[in-house]
Amino acid sequence: MILTQEHIQFLKHVQAYTNVKRYHGMLPEREALAYDDGMLERLKECGLVEEGTILTSCGSNPKGYRLAKGARQELMSLGIDFTDKGWEKVRNDDDVALDQLDREHLDILRDIFHLSRVTRFCGVAPLEMLQDYDPMLLRMLYDMGYVYHIKLKGKNVRHGNGYVLSDKARRLLREYGLEA
Repeated sequence: MILTQEHIQFLKHVQAYTNVKRYHGMLPEREALAYDDGMLERLKECGLVEEGTILTSCGSNPKGYRLAKGARQELMSLGIDFTDKGWEKVRNDDDVALDQLDREHLDILRDIFHLSRVTRFCGVAPLEMLQDYDPMLLRMLYDMGYVYHIKLKGKNVRHGNGYVLSDKARRLLREYGLEA
């Protein structure tokens, strides 16, 4: 199979979800809807992508996609680079403020950023969505001023307990291009 730029972009998108615990390392189906259905089917037929189920506590259990076993090595041998350039840039930076943050902290900040943008969550990353992360990591980010713990009350509030990013965290993510 000849891989187009769209194929490679999709495969990198799938790879980006490998460390997202909440989704069990799979790209959720709703994220894959932005891509052509035929392309996804061809990648599955070629054995580059596998389909699975993301088990959730609410029972919705949506479909998800991940790279097939051995596909990453095969793609890297073709010259397709899966390194997280944003993380490499942060890791190699000499900024003193970053000495206390590691990749998992940045992953949490990115997840909070994306969850707080979901319209259904009204600007708050729900606490129950972040339960898979170590509470000490969240506490450390709170103590360092990267996140704020929010408790909303009201008749129409769906997710009233969660986290939002501080301006400090938003600047950090924006500076290193990790926001999008």
